[in-house]
Parts: sequence; structure tokens; C-alpha cells
Amino acid sequence: MPILSSRHDSPTLSDAALATAAGAAALMLGPLAALAPRGLPVWAIFIALVALAGLSNRGALGRLQRASAGLGVVGAFLALAAVSILWSPSPRAGLTVVEMAYIALGALAGGAWVSQLPGVEARRLCMLFVAGLLAGIAFFGTEALLGFPVHRWWNGIPADQIESLIGGNVPKRTAALLCLLVWAAALAVDRAGRRSAALALPVGFALVCLLLTSRSAILGIAVGLVVFALSCWSTRAVRLAMGGMIAAVFAAVLPLALFLDRVVDLDAKEWLFFSARHRVEIWGMAADRALTTPLLGQGIDASRALTPQGEVSRFSPILDSLLPLHPHNAALQVWLELGALGAVLATAALLLLLAGTSRMEERDQPFALALFAAALAMGSTAYGIWQAWWMAGFLAAGLMLRLATRIPADD
Repeated sequence: MPILSSRHDSPTLSDAALATAAGAAALMLGPLAALAPRGLPVWAIFIALVALAGLSNRGALGRLQRASAGLGVVGAFLALAAVSILWSPSPRAGLTVVEMAYIALGALAGGAWVSQLPGVEARRLCMLFVAGLLAGIAFFGTEALLGFPVHRWWNGIPADQIESLIGGNVPKRTAALLCLLVWAAALAVDRAGRRSAALALPVGFALVCLLLTSRSAILGIAVGLVVFALSCWSTRAVRLAMGGMIAAVFAAVLPLALFLDRVVDLDAKEWLFFSARHRVEIWGMAADRALTTPLLGQGIDASRALTPQGEVSRFSPILDSLLPLHPHNAALQVWLELGALGAVLATAALLLLLAGTSRMEERDQPFALALFAAALAMGSTAYGIWQAWWMAGFLAAGLMLRLATRIPADD
């Protein structure tokens, strides 16, 4: 996005239009996540277009080539996903690859665009983002206290079905997205010289989560807070531990899932809450099927369309599909759909992303590592990793965090 190098420059129409569009995108992110989280893919496409237009106006499209290592790994992963359409049983496999591609484009273009923004513009956009996010959290917290009246109206849910809403995915999606975005907002506030207020954001959101039924969001914000605290002690130790954990999880997720399901029989333990027991059973079924195609997997998006082969569930009837849309674990989903090759590429991509946090300023790294950890925790227990709104949430949080690092530090 073209930004004036001095207050005496004369703005062009395209400058003003792009500045307005970027500001609107930053301001609306929090309210959109709070009210209509499934609209986030539209936001992702919009911000990608703004970024590409901004880079073009500045003659800076060459910045897109700088992320060569990451670009190569992600490109190879997308190529594998595209080829796997040939053997995927899912009728929407092609659409899933398209969604993955425009999220990747948003990350590439958005990251390049943000990296060349001057500090004054980064501060303006971040303050708009923080204001919108605070409004979104306030709205969502009020909704939770009052029984989600606006959500019921927005989604056409009768008052007598409020229990299904509270226990369903509508508020849970919002809680998960806000759990990611709050770390980017906290960094923006910290860069403005207000560390106490910055820490109050994730802590305050953690209290809001206690009103909700989303255990994944509670897990995510709790893990984020713990990792933030540990990172304030040693970012290097935390980064090494997280890197080792990522590699270990992708290497051992199949035998671990089978061990928990078949040996420990964790899904039969009455002391464990229902949804966790059901997840253990799902993990076991997904791991078992993944082992039948260990190299290249069942094909992208196959999780939602695997034909049952006589399996019986303790928790819900198995009808046309073996799994309830996805395995509720990112590493398992990669193994199931793209096999060992996909798992190697996904591990490499995550490790490159984690390593990138070491190039940030030391004061910024705890916020980045907390966001990374929260995303890993929720990605390992909750939504399908290729759901467009969920991928867009990762993109939005990452871009806002990168934007916050552009703010001149005010100590």
C-alpha cells in the first residue's frame, strides 16, 4: 500500500483509496470474528487484493520473491494437495485446494506488504485493529452473558433452541478466532509502551472464555499464557521445545492415537468429558485408515468423505462418512489426507515459521510464540485444518502480529 513519505507529499486517489480500504479491513476484523466468523475468508481475499495493489503501486512486487525457502515448501505442499485431488473421494477437494491457495497468497502478499509499511501507518492500522477487536470481545462477552440474542437473530435460531446454540459451533468459532487475534492486539498495545494493558488483553479474554463451552478456546488461551510467561524467561528454550514437539507430534501421531484408543482405551474412561472421549475414538479411526495409504494419503479433504468399513462408534452413529468431517487434529488430518510426504512438508513449514520468530525483536517474541502455541493447541483438538474460516483466522492473526512489529517501540 502506498504511504506518503512526508506530510508534504500530495496523495493520489489510489493512495487514499488503499489507505481507506486497509483501515476498514483492520477495524472490521474484530467485529467480523465476533459476529460472523465464517465471513473471514472474504476478509482474507480482500486483504490479499489490497496488499497486491499496494505493492504494485509502490513498485514492490519483487518482495514476493524474498520468502524463497518458505515459498518452496508451501508451494510443494499445495502441489501435492492439488495432485491428490485425483484420488480423493471428496467432491469438494478442488475447492479446498483453491481455498488453501488464496490463503497462501494472502500470507505471501500480506506479509510482503506489511513489511514495507512505515511505522506511522502501521500504528494507525494497529490502533484501528485493537479498537475493533476490543469492540468484538465486548460484544461477544455481552452476548454470552445474555444468551446470545444477536447470534440467535443473525443465524435464525429460535429462543427455545438456545441450548443447542451455546453448545454448538457458532460461539465456539468466535472464541477460537479471538483467542488468536488477542495476541496480535496485545503486541500492538505493548509496542505503544503499555505492557500492563497488553497483558490485560489475553488475561481478560481468558476470563471471558470461562463463560463459554469452548474447551478448545480455553485450552488455547491457557497454553498461550503459559508459553508467554516461559518466553519472558527464555525465548530460545521455548522455541527449541516447541520445535522438538512439532517434529515429535508429526512423527508419532499415528501410533500415539492408536495407543490412546486401542491400548489405554481412553475413550471408555468415564472420568473424561464426553467430547474428549469422542475425539480419542475419532483419532483412532483416522490413524487406522491413514495406515492403509501411508505415503500419499487418501487425498485432500478425504476426511469428510471416507466410506465406513464396518466401524462402530460408542458416541454417535456412523452413517455415510467414517469421520464427522475431520479428525479434530491437524497432524492426523495431514497424515490421513496427504500421507508421509505431506507430513514432512507440513513439519518443515511449521518449523520455518517458528524459526522466523527468532528474527523478531526480543520484546516481541513472547507474543509471537504465545500466538503460535495457542494455534497449535487448538489445531490439535478442534477444527478441520482446511476449513476456510479457520485458515483465514490464522492468516489474520499472523498478519496483524507482523503489522504490530512495524510500530516504533515506545518505552
